[in-house]
Amino acid sequence: MLSPYAHAPATARHLVPSVEPVKPKPSPYDPPADLSPGARDVRTHILLQKGDVTFSREITWSTAYPGKPKIVANQLKVETGNDDDIIRVRSWPGDKLQFIVNGQSYVVDIPPQQSLNNNLLIKTNGGNDTVIVEDDVKHYVLIEGGDGDDRLQAGAGPTGLLGQDGNDTLRLGSGFGVAQGGDGNDRLYGGSGPTILFGEAGDDHLQAGFSSAHKWNLLNGGPGDDTLLGGSGDNYLHGEGGDDELVGHDRTSFFTGEGNDRIRNNRSKDRIFAGANDHFDTTQGSAFTEVKPSTTGQ
Repeated sequence: MLSPYAHAPATARHLVPSVEPVKPKPSPYDPPADLSPGARDVRTHILLQKGDVTFSREITWSTAYPGKPKIVANQLKVETGNDDDIIRVRSWPGDKLQFIVNGQSYVVDIPPQQSLNNNLLIKTNGGNDTVIVEDDVKHYVLIEGGDGDDRLQAGAGPTGLLGQDGNDTLRLGSGFGVAQGGDGNDRLYGGSGPTILFGEAGDDHLQAGFSSAHKWNLLNGGPGDDTLLGGSGDNYLHGEGGDDELVGHDRTSFFTGEGNDRIRNNRSKDRIFAGANDHFDTTQGSAFTEVKPSTTGQ
């Protein structure tokens, strides 16, 4: 298990946070009385506000079903300001999660995971932020880093990591994960589960994870001079724009895109879709298809 203090400054590791249970009143789960038949509405309930830290619950209600209004989506949202924040999330007994935000602990109820409609959103806005979700958290989680050089770590559940502006480091966990670097020179690492990595703008480093030979990894560098490294299982490496380096592992399909790209460690039965200006170590029995840039729309 990743320690929740792994990326914290030395001074923060000695803080002993107190526990402040969050008890919303009235309950967000009380059906609203003002919904029209067939309506669908989102109600936001502020659970706690302390400085730049806000905990809220967004409940989506629908009257499209017989009987009383029904909850169709339930999102717990944690939002901070523009300072350099450190957030750690861990499981807590009794369908709860513990959040340690800048040394202060909060324990919040969260429903058992049932679908993507029950999820956790962490939004840190500006600043160089660190968000670590431990391996015992199996809920659906979306983390938005905002502006700044952020470090985001996923847990065991399905996760989306959005680095946005800045030079970010994004690490997926053991569940299915999608990571998007955004603008900046980012470093994206896949976990042990199925992985999708988008470097987007900037010179990015994308590396798939290692675990089961039955997993799959999709890496897309986007614009910029990127480095893409395959991992365990089936790899699909898309260089897109820029002069990229694509390194295979296990079973790999290479798609170089625009620019002068280099393919390394391709193996027998790999598939290569590359241009005439691209370079590769050797075909080694790989299936090679030359791809010419399209002028359609120019």
